[in-house]
Amino acid sequence: MEKYLEYIDGKIICRKKVIMQLYSLIGYSDEPMPYSIFIYGHVATGKSLIVQDMLSYLKYNVAIINCIEHVNNRYIFDYILSDLSLNFNNLSTNKQTYYKCDNFLDFIINLKEIFIKDTRPIIIVLDKCDKLRDNDVNLLSAFSKLKELSNVNVCVIFISDIVWEKFCTKISIYNPIKIYFSQYTRNEFIEILFSNKSYDHDSIFYKNYLKLFLSVYFLFCRDINELRYMAKINFSKYVKPIEIDQTKRNDTVFLWRNISATFKANLEFIYLRVSEKFTNSDQLSKDIESTMRLALSFELPYYAKYMLIASYLASYNPATHDKYLFMKQKFKKKRKIINKKKIMLNTFCGPYNFPISRMIAIFCAILIEKVDINANLLSQIPSMCQLGLLSIVGNYNLNEPKLKCCVSYDFILVISKTVGFNIQNYLYNFIC
Repeated sequence: MEKYLEYIDGKIICRKKVIMQLYSLIGYSDEPMPYSIFIYGHVATGKSLIVQDMLSYLKYNVAIINCIEHVNNRYIFDYILSDLSLNFNNLSTNKQTYYKCDNFLDFIINLKEIFIKDTRPIIIVLDKCDKLRDNDVNLLSAFSKLKELSNVNVCVIFISDIVWEKFCTKISIYNPIKIYFSQYTRNEFIEILFSNKSYDHDSIFYKNYLKLFLSVYFLFCRDINELRYMAKINFSKYVKPIEIDQTKRNDTVFLWRNISATFKANLEFIYLRVSEKFTNSDQLSKDIESTMRLALSFELPYYAKYMLIASYLASYNPATHDKYLFMKQKFKKKRKIINKKKIMLNTFCGPYNFPISRMIAIFCAILIEKVDINANLLSQIPSMCQLGLLSIVGNYNLNEPKLKCCVSYDFILVISKTVGFNIQNYLYNFIC
């Protein structure tokens, strides 16, 4: 363990306790591996980073899989076996063995064959394992008992952002060894952000800046990736008075008064990553206030724009009129006497929540070409949720969660124009 701690010294900081705990469980190849380990904690607390770095150091036969990227069990089994066989074949030959599994029994049989050829301990890492609950209720239970069922020296590491109690089902599951990754403290954030320092300014000056920065942002955000990003784009404004000889670097009071307004203004744009063209501008806060500039700054992929348009249509159109709005055949409007006083644009009443299946149906209807709905396309949904364009409404449904579009009409109008889509032709209030 001491050699590994020396190996990661300065590479991974503020996580010595959990590293020692994890290493004591899987760090000794001559000892039996535990059945399963459940690693949980807030996002961006180093869970996946530490697991991947430690397994890379230990040289075990490892398969790391992100459960979001695979839509069913067969893809998960094939990916794990291919990954494990690839690690073995790299040691012997350049040929890779491909496996096809239709069920968990075939997976166990193939896993035994791999272990006979390569007797190294096997570690299977299931990142974002909470997504497995949507695939099959039996899958988590089977993976938790994999060592017993296969009689192989294998350990399954579950990584999730939620607690283990959320995984409880009627089917018995072996309770794994739990390792909790706590949130970083303010001092730990300073230490981590300081380790990423890439400026020529002295250490004391940069640490004072980080303290001022966290005095504003620490209450609103604990994501180290976002804090690192915001600290970088705000530092250039912090040192600007020094560069133009307006003040000295030891005048902390003046520097704080000069930057505090910028800190508070940029609080609105946490998790909203903008392009380098905007981050390098001195007028970041002013430019981003423009709806058009804000919409264009996201630089969404082509199909993600259509996905966002579909979510907006699902939020502001009544579900009962979807077949009239999105079917290619025309329909006859019923002539009725409408009281104009009762007419109100739905864009001022919404947004309303909608199931993902409805959004995907609208997405397929508004696209001219046929698109395969795969995991890469569906992964745009959580990305847009993190950007604040969509939000999950209520608790997770057993079948599918409900979403809500969070962008304005002016915003979606800009997005639709970038792909040449006339959204007014599909809004209920404009055509009915």
